[in-house]
Amino acid sequence: MTARDELLRLVPPPDGVEADVDWSQVEDALDVTLPDDYKWFVERYGPGSFNDFLYILQPTSPFYPTRLVESADQAVEILESLRESGGRIPYETNELLPVGKTDNGDTVYWVTRPEDAPNSWTVVANGARNTEWPHFDGGIVEFLVAVLSGAHQVDVFPRDFIRAEPVFEGYPSPDARRRR
Repeated sequence: MTARDELLRLVPPPDGVEADVDWSQVEDALDVTLPDDYKWFVERYGPGSFNDFLYILQPTSPFYPTRLVESADQAVEILESLRESGGRIPYETNELLPVGKTDNGDTVYWVTRPEDAPNSWTVVANGARNTEWPHFDGGIVEFLVAVLSGAHQVDVFPRDFIRAEPVFEGYPSPDARRRR
């Protein structure tokens, strides 16, 4: 069973997701090619949260804080500020691209090495209020499966984030909100 199959089994996506993403436009804005598993995730799940806590950044989202390009721009500023204030970051700023956020202010990043092989990128998390950078040797979908199944504990996430039956709740589409 692939990680994609396992995620679908573990946490079914919401019904009616209509991802209309211009991937070339998004990748041009980021100046990088994005991993295939991330594109698959966006097209199946869309914007929303896992267990009302973990958000995977999206090319389009009704909520600014969970937009991929905007979050990437902010991350550069935040990481540089942290580095200038003496914070320890075990990666170069240009090697980190945010892919997720939590309600606690933690950030999940891709480690974009090698840059020209995005399907080989791994994942690292950084807590908002600590200096840990726990690394996961796999892509974002593998990370989600490992974390949501309880097979992998991310030290910067609270232990009560994991549920026996994890859930994904999608955001209503902009059109659905206007119809209300």
